[in-house]
This record gives sequence, C-alpha cells and structure tokens, in this order.
Amino acid sequence: MNDWSAELRRCVRCGACREVCPVFAVTKMETDVARGRLASIERAGQLGRLSAADREAISRCLLCGRCAEVCQSEIRVADIVRDAKARAGAAGFEFWAANALADPKRLARMTRRARSFLEWLARATPDESGLRLRFALPYLETGRYFPRPPKEPYLTRVATRPAVGATRIALFLGCGAGRLFEGISDALDTILAQFDLTAAVPEQACCGLPAWGVGADRAARDAALNWLDVFSGDYEAILSPCASCTAHLQKNIPMILAATPREDEAKAATNKVHDFFAWLRRSGWRIDRRGARVAVHLPCHARHDVREGDALVALLRECGADVIALPAALENSCCGMGGTFGVRHPELSRAIGERKISAMLRERPEVILTSCSGCLLQLRDLADRLGATAPILHAAQWLAG
Repeated sequence: MNDWSAELRRCVRCGACREVCPVFAVTKMETDVARGRLASIERAGQLGRLSAADREAISRCLLCGRCAEVCQSEIRVADIVRDAKARAGAAGFEFWAANALADPKRLARMTRRARSFLEWLARATPDESGLRLRFALPYLETGRYFPRPPKEPYLTRVATRPAVGATRIALFLGCGAGRLFEGISDALDTILAQFDLTAAVPEQACCGLPAWGVGADRAARDAALNWLDVFSGDYEAILSPCASCTAHLQKNIPMILAATPREDEAKAATNKVHDFFAWLRRSGWRIDRRGARVAVHLPCHARHDVREGDALVALLRECGADVIALPAALENSCCGMGGTFGVRHPELSRAIGERKISAMLRERPEVILTSCSGCLLQLRDLADRLGATAPILHAAQWLAG
C-alpha cells in the first residue's frame, strides 16, 4: 500500500466533487463525497486506525472516477480509497467471495452449486418473471434482478478450446459472460467467425477485480498470477467483452505484480489485452445498423481506464446507429452497480441508477446497450422495476444479431 499523505494534503476542499458524485447526489452526506472521504482517511492516518464510521463511508464509494475528472488538484481519489479499503480489510462475505473467485476450480464448483440452489429457489418461490429472487443476501433480499443461470455455462461448454485461424486470439470472458449470462460469448464467436477466426478459450477464473476493489489484496494477487499462468502464452491478442475486466487487466494487474519476478511477463501479457469493440473497430469491422435508435451506457471503467474505451460508441455510430445523447451530467454518470457496492448497498445502488435509466427510457430507444456484465445486471434490474419494455443487451449480442 502507498503513502498518500502528500497527495491528501493537496485537497483544498473546494467541493467540485460534490457536483458530480453520484452517491452524494442521493445521500447529501459530506462523508459520501470525495473531500469528506479524503479528510477521514487523512485523519485515520494521523490516528493510526480507521473508525467504524470511516470504514462504512469508504465502503460507500463507487470508485467510479467522476470526482477525479473534475479535481483541479488531480488527486487520485479512487486509488486512495481502494488502498484505504485494503487497510480496513474486506468484510467477511466480501473476503470469502474474493478468494473463491480467484481460484478457477473453486469458482467452477461454486457456480455449479449456486446454479442448483437458484434453480431450486426459483421453483420454490415462483413469481411472474421468474427472475426476482429473495433470500438472505443483501442484494437479493431487496428483490433485485438476478438472471436464471444457464444450464450449461459457456465456459463449461467450450473450455480449453484452441485458437483456429490466421491470428491466434484468446477470449477472457469474465464471470458474467462466461458463467452467468447466456448469449454474450456466443455473440463474440459469431462476429469472430466473420474473420474466419475461432478464439481460444482456456480454463479461466475471475480477473480479480472484485478482490482488488474491496481491498483483498492477497486474493487479487492470486487471481493475477492465475490469469498470467493461463494467458501468458503466444496469443497475438486477448479480447475481453467486459469493460471492467479489461480495465483491471490493462491497468491493475501490472501494478499488482510490479516488483515481483513476473513483472515483465505481466506487462507483456496485459499489453495484448484489448477491449473487444476497440479491436473490432481497428480491424475495420462494420455492420449495417442504419436508423436504429439506441441508448448506450458506457461503463465507468471504459471511460477512465480502458485503452480506447470509447470505441463502442464510435463503432455504433460508424455502423449507422442513432446513438442517443443524454445531458452531460447523466451521460457520464455511473449506473450505480460499482461491483460489490451494489451488493453491499443495494438500495443506494438502485437510487443512483434510476436517475440514468429513467433519462434513457424517456428518449424511447429501441434497445439499451452496455459493455459490462455488472452494468448489464444493474440496468436490467432497474428496467424491470420501472416496467420498461426496451430490451437491454450486451452490445456484442445486438451487433451479432
């Protein structure tokens, strides 16, 4: 962990972060905005400990990066808060989940057991949609959307598939596209087939972002090493359909493995990681979508951390789609999921997201698109709650359709 004392002192408490923070917009609490959190972290550094109130305030940060966009002092708020989370230690469930996600075999077992449990629960507690599940976990007990897990996840169907074609490409799918949602990974295959390419799909676990985000550094390092063991081969490109996973691989894994014997290997492998839509656009791929009126939620990680993270919107426009422009404050706002934030603070997460999706729905789009599995989960929950009929898809599904 870093010593942030000099950077913390650069905060002049100007309040610019108050104008853009999605959490503060809902709660109006000073401890829920960047300058308040930074003051708490600075005070905790002087005292040598974080209070229970400090820990709670830190957990209520989305790490969306909006405050950093407007900070005249260029303070790396998200990095400081993440380090504070590491000092505070992940909560019990978060720590267990972070460690489980880091191990591919443990993750596969957990997925199978969760699928069996959720199938039983759906039969035991039927509802109109079959998608709203209620049991004793914070996210789901509030009636949040959760998709029925596929009978056979994509990663189970095609694990260890080799690459075929003139370019050796591998897919890193992330937990959502690989295990939770149906159709996303198949859409990638459909598009890649137009290049006469079949991507390798090695056995894989979580990228480690959930562990990194809650401060479970050991689990994040284990996940990074596992990822490197799997993907440091002779692939020419490693494509990911999830902006959050892509950001973690491109930005965080080199930091996590810095000053270790595998630092150079990590840099070489992560330099091959590409956002799927950035790769498509550079490859000259286009499809006719003229006249389609679409709303796009560009994930926060795509805006701030992914190389060529805005490629999705540019690609859609180049395909002829009419991409709806929202007012800037909403266009750039977070959907409210924030990874484990949405699990730990489900009601606050929903309140944040409703502002954005309501603005999208007022424009009457034919479809709402995104490029992050977590955002997809959030947007579907919000739309279901509001009774919206516009389909909400991962952009690869729509482009492949």
